[in-house]
Amino acid sequence: MKLVKSALALAVSSIIAQPALAADEAKSDAVNFYGKLNISIQASDEKGETFNELKSNASRIGVKGKYKLDTGYELTAIYKLEWQVNVDDDSKDTLTARNQWIGVKGNFGEVTMGRSDTTLKVSQGKFDLFNDYEGDLKHLFIGENRVTDALTYKSPSFNNIKFLASYILSEDKNLSDPFSVGVQFGDTSLKKTNFFVSLAHDENMQGKNATYQTTRLVGMYKIGNLRLGGILTESEISEGELSGLSENGYAVNASYKMGKVLAKVQYQEFAGAAAINVGADYKLGKNTKAYIWYTDREGLSFDGDTIKKATEGNYLGIGMEQNF
Repeated sequence: MKLVKSALALAVSSIIAQPALAADEAKSDAVNFYGKLNISIQASDEKGETFNELKSNASRIGVKGKYKLDTGYELTAIYKLEWQVNVDDDSKDTLTARNQWIGVKGNFGEVTMGRSDTTLKVSQGKFDLFNDYEGDLKHLFIGENRVTDALTYKSPSFNNIKFLASYILSEDKNLSDPFSVGVQFGDTSLKKTNFFVSLAHDENMQGKNATYQTTRLVGMYKIGNLRLGGILTESEISEGELSGLSENGYAVNASYKMGKVLAKVQYQEFAGAAAINVGADYKLGKNTKAYIWYTDREGLSFDGDTIKKATEGNYLGIGMEQNF
């Protein structure tokens, strides 16, 4: 924990000292300190019990930057250190690791090493309209992995086509090294293009109780203020007693922007379980929004190992998000 605090202190000091580094601008492109606070009051109904709680919704803080290298080639060093801030945690240790890596960027694309989201996880782009809430895709789908010991490659964009790959160094000599590969077509944020399509695959990915292979197809399309999206996914246990057991799933969603209001709905199904989510965001400023959402999740079964142990229940959240 002391190491984390020291790293954050160093990050803040870097931002404060940035004006003094003007003479070195030829080498230093940017050092950015950033974060997000997303806090909500949540009413939950699980197993016949109702309770209220404060949720931090993956609030985070981090520092990232890039530096031109003196190599004679057009190369840039890049890095990112990010932590989740658990403001709803009763303990004093409220920081947990998120993406943390270092790498090099050039005409060939970028290569990083460290703790990273896998290619399959990032393949959804900005699809998930209820990301970080109870309606997050991760509560049912397999494949939402952030892994350590990862080598990650992202290619440049060729006519809106980009290739990605993740290779994970397994720390268990008895297990094969996992890897994740994918291809994307279009813009993940639907700003440069009005469409986005991706196909990604995980192999030998190590879960808590089994080793999986997962394939996911994602599509999004924007028509004016209306945005539509869909996902098809399949996960199969590739090692162990239940080897060959597989489950299919899908998710569909839609959002519509009306002035400062973004109305949204999302339905997800996997391994017999389903979740329906409805909500609305209200833009209070460039980096600020208020929101309300409702999630109903049901049909969970734990007979197999191809579904995460999410909880059945109904959830209502009202909160505010501030980016900086």
